[in-house]
Amino acid sequence: LFTIKKKKLLLQENNVPVLQNIRRKMEGMPKVQKQIARYILENPFKVVRMPITQLSMESGAKSDSSVVRFYRTIGFSGFYDFKVVLATELAGKSFYHIYNGEDVKINDGIETIKQKIFLGAMKTLQENLEILNYEVLTEDLDLIEKANRLIFLGFASSAAIALDAYFKFSRLGLNCHFSTDPHINAVILAEPHKEDVIFGISYSGESKDVVIPARRAKPVAKVIALTGFPDSSLGKIADICITTVSKEMNYRTDAMVSRIVQLAVVDILYTSLAVRKGSQGLDKLRISRQSLSYLKY
Repeated sequence: LFTIKKKKLLLQENNVPVLQNIRRKMEGMPKVQKQIARYILENPFKVVRMPITQLSMESGAKSDSSVVRFYRTIGFSGFYDFKVVLATELAGKSFYHIYNGEDVKINDGIETIKQKIFLGAMKTLQENLEILNYEVLTEDLDLIEKANRLIFLGFASSAAIALDAYFKFSRLGLNCHFSTDPHINAVILAEPHKEDVIFGISYSGESKDVVIPARRAKPVAKVIALTGFPDSSLGKIADICITTVSKEMNYRTDAMVSRIVQLAVVDILYTSLAVRKGSQGLDKLRISRQSLSYLKY
């Protein structure tokens, strides 16, 4: 009984919702546990009413012991305990229930699509608000503030995030670099310095154009990762890893929701640094704003 209470308390103290904890750990799970995780994520309201044997059969695990190993992996010592916490979490999300986990369908009208996309984005932002770690963000901020060079790496849909970060931190007077050309990045990082900070952005954490240059510079430079998977190639080489979570839909293959969350993370770091710099930060922003004024009518 003491163990069960301790496990529940630990989850509550970390503010990690059960479903988000499953998503975050799923990639590192064995094949059978991953099947169970996927089934729970797709059918959470059914699972809370299932006995353990039914879950093992319907998820394809076909073994109660596999379910036991699964719920222990995510921090529970009993199946009943897991279902109680999951049911409590689902009850608290009734606002999103109508579109909870529901994909955009081919016959959806524009009003339904609007509802699904906005509520999905709101839900994902709220979930990330709950799991983003204050200490990790503070460590990131310390590295960024002390960096001699801040080098952003991001390609495809992550390039927009990297460019936004490059622009924002440049306005605060930091020595920033960003390019969508891997050859230019290779030259910039040919001789990394210990004061360099590489900020790699890749939701999958497996973009070679991000991982390879970061890994080559890692023995000297510091690496910050902004990714959805801490156990990915990028997450494993990072000194500090900011983990975000999101659920993509069939018609949103460009990871739209993950970009919204990553943009929010960049804004958190940028705004926090501006506040930390005080009047100096405000002066930098004023100067950059004045330098852009001639570009506007």
